[in-house]
Amino acid sequence: MHQLDKIMKPSSIAVIGASTRQHTIGSDILKRLQEYGFTGTIYPVNPKGGIIEGLEAFRSVSDIPGPVDLAIVIVNAKYVLQTIDDCHQKGIQGLVIISAGFK
Repeated sequence: MHQLDKIMKPSSIAVIGASTRQHTIGSDILKRLQEYGFTGTIYPVNPKGGIIEGLEAFRSVSDIPGPVDLAIVIVNAKYVLQTIDDCHQKGIQGLVIISAGFK
């Protein structure tokens, strides 16, 4: 396995910051993964839980039941470091961070 396979060819993706609100980055990324044929497991993560785009949403990274190759992190800047730590604790090796508000 190549070092970048977890990012370039993930078999499972956590969308941290998935949202039920239409036309948000967290909603759109989740939709696009489904629409454009990602065949792996998708784990939406939202502190409210529930169902997002037909998928069970987990309240935290640690609640995800299976292994995760890639996390797409879509959270406010003040939560990014804690989210990175949560991903590390879960054993997630690939991260894509989409955030704003850093100073």
